[in-house]
Amino acid sequence: MSDPVIGATVQVLLQKLLSLTIEELSSSSSCKKDLEVLTQNVSLIQAFIHDAERQQVDDQAVKLWLKRLEKAAENAENVFDEFRYESIKRQVKIQKNPMKKVSDFISHTTFKSKMSRKINTINEELRDINKLSKYLGLQSLMVPPRQILPICETYSVVVALDVVGKDNDVAEIKRKMLNIRDDVVLCTIPIVGMGGLGKTTMTKSIFNDEQIEKYCEKRVWLCLPEMSETKSFLQLILESMTKRKTEVQSRDIIVKTLQEELAARKYLLVLDDWWRVDSTLWDAFVDTLRGINTSRGNFILVTTRMEQVASKVVAVGPHRLEKLAADHCWSIFRQRAFVDGEIPEEIVCMENRIVEMCQVLPLAASVLGGLLRNKEKHEWQAILDGNPLVACEDDNGENSIKKILKLSYYLPSPHLKKCFAYFAMFPKDIEFEKDQLIQLWMAEGFLHPCQEITVMEDIGNKFFQLLLRNSLLQDVKLDEHNNITHCKMHDLVHHLAGDILKSKLYDPNGGENLSQVRYFGLDSPNDQIDKIDKPGRLCSLFWRSNYISVDMLLTFKFLRVLNLSSSGIKELSAEIGKLIHLRYLDLSNTEITALPNSICKLYNLQTFRVDRCYSLQELTFEMGNMISLRHIYCHFRSQMPLNMGQLTCLQTLQYFNVGLEKGRRIEELGCLKNLRGKLKINGLQLVRSREEAQTTYLQEKLNIYKLSYVWFHDEPEGRETIDEHVLDGLQPHPNLKTLTVNNYLGTRFPSWFSEESVLNLVKLTLSYCKRCKEISSLGQLKFLRHL
Repeated sequence: MSDPVIGATVQVLLQKLLSLTIEELSSSSSCKKDLEVLTQNVSLIQAFIHDAERQQVDDQAVKLWLKRLEKAAENAENVFDEFRYESIKRQVKIQKNPMKKVSDFISHTTFKSKMSRKINTINEELRDINKLSKYLGLQSLMVPPRQILPICETYSVVVALDVVGKDNDVAEIKRKMLNIRDDVVLCTIPIVGMGGLGKTTMTKSIFNDEQIEKYCEKRVWLCLPEMSETKSFLQLILESMTKRKTEVQSRDIIVKTLQEELAARKYLLVLDDWWRVDSTLWDAFVDTLRGINTSRGNFILVTTRMEQVASKVVAVGPHRLEKLAADHCWSIFRQRAFVDGEIPEEIVCMENRIVEMCQVLPLAASVLGGLLRNKEKHEWQAILDGNPLVACEDDNGENSIKKILKLSYYLPSPHLKKCFAYFAMFPKDIEFEKDQLIQLWMAEGFLHPCQEITVMEDIGNKFFQLLLRNSLLQDVKLDEHNNITHCKMHDLVHHLAGDILKSKLYDPNGGENLSQVRYFGLDSPNDQIDKIDKPGRLCSLFWRSNYISVDMLLTFKFLRVLNLSSSGIKELSAEIGKLIHLRYLDLSNTEITALPNSICKLYNLQTFRVDRCYSLQELTFEMGNMISLRHIYCHFRSQMPLNMGQLTCLQTLQYFNVGLEKGRRIEELGCLKNLRGKLKINGLQLVRSREEAQTTYLQEKLNIYKLSYVWFHDEPEGRETIDEHVLDGLQPHPNLKTLTVNNYLGTRFPSWFSEESVLNLVKLTLSYCKRCKEISSLGQLKFLRHL
């Protein structure tokens, strides 16, 4: 068996290695000769990769060659990471104490000698691999790097396709619901069909139907594989209904609260994608629901692939979904493949072949259409003729979908392959946060800046859009500005990601593959982590236990990602500072009370998340030294560290609490020229003049689209005049879309508070501005939606 991810892994590593050597050559004369040799060795090996990836299917020696190359590239990456870390460390020392520059010269020279020896060792290994590639008969194929496809920026507004070919099914289920007998309190309707047939899409259409919304005042959607016990399931229904988390309560309290919420209202409960059901538990659950609400005409819709599940949840026959008609399958494919509606004649003649390939399944038609969008004629021909995808007579539909999904994986760039496979780190049916995904991809080194796109986050956004456009992602959520915030992945697509990553993702049944493990995901069992026999290769660790030992931190010394969110930990060891390769650290939603000072030694860290850590009162004192930071997520009560202005790479800063102490004043924002997105500024009564406020450069530099000025409640003498001066100095960027002004004590709004200056404003909130006598004319703000 070939390893589907190893070729992409090696290509990404080699490209990263090549860019690092070129970068180092251009910035420093140290180790110049060794770096030039390394560049030549990497370029030579790159030429053999495509042939090796193709041959590993049948040739075990070539597969071993790829694994050896992967290990060598990993070692080289770690060496460069160490070199970068030491360079930043030296930069921070000199920044704090310029006199250190001379005294630090000797130690830096010693480190360069050490680096030179390590690069020589890597060069020797790569030379041996190059010799071996010729011995194995690998062909040197120089393939030009694939460019990132251009994507229309308006694509962020996602419009779901119609439920093609399921109109009769939707109408039939609606008819049953709207014409239910008067004596029926609760009716369960199972919807059964194979994966990819459109069960969830069709059920969503019913769930959001206007008639159903009017008929069922309360609607709840849950996506779980089974019901393990009644109490927790009722609690989930309550939380979904009220949109808020509930504390652990007794079953009686939960039932009573549900009764109050429903109050004789009709409800619809959707249980999506059920795999297992216990008859006893189910009967007890349904009896409880009938007792909670005795009004007539309530419904449960259950979607499942399993006939036995359907038979257990209802006594009468389920609603079975059949395959699409051929013309409906073609319609879905056409909508995905040809946005403008014009279909080339040579494609029309392939209609029957395409429908046959898709086995008239909606998911297959959608994925294949997205895959072939904007392709040239010869690319179409290569895909449809060069791949044995047409299902055999004994193939079932799910096999056909998996073949098409695999084809969709092998076509994109190696970096995009790695991004797609990373979804396997999360459980199926989970809702993904787009920004978090991009930050994880960045931490893993999957986002490589190029001449066209120099910002890694922008490349991540392009990759996300490509996966979405190819129908590998679905169910996107939008914010008030139509930006995508979250998405989901069909479980068959998620299964493919798991198949691709399985040789690298920890699996307790993995056997000899445990030596290849690089990822420990959310579904990986914490109590078996000590079975990883080469822990030094682990680069991503998602940990959910309330304790992480010092030994573990020191063992996984090459971690790039450490996710401890919702783990229940209360303390973080000072040894965290030794994880010098770390790019992503997430402590969100934990009970941690303080951060060790050693965390400031993580000079490579890009993303730091301590959101919803309500026991944490302040961030680390010298956090300004972490100059690689690009994203900080923290709750609003945290005191700002000193000298935040040194974090010049920072793009995300949700809150900035103004302080009187030098290093915590509003002027720190003036240096953060790369800030994007949302920002809330607290404590502006501490800013004393227009000039001080203007040092933030909000007018031209900070591309903040959501800005909140929050004023504290104290009212010193002359406060209204100060407020007017300060708000006047904080003129925002013209791209501003959301503005909140709270507790403003001025009698007038600033001069920039006009149609010309805030032309793109979408939402404006004025709260407790109790001394203002009038508001400027805002009638020409054509984008304003919320006031």
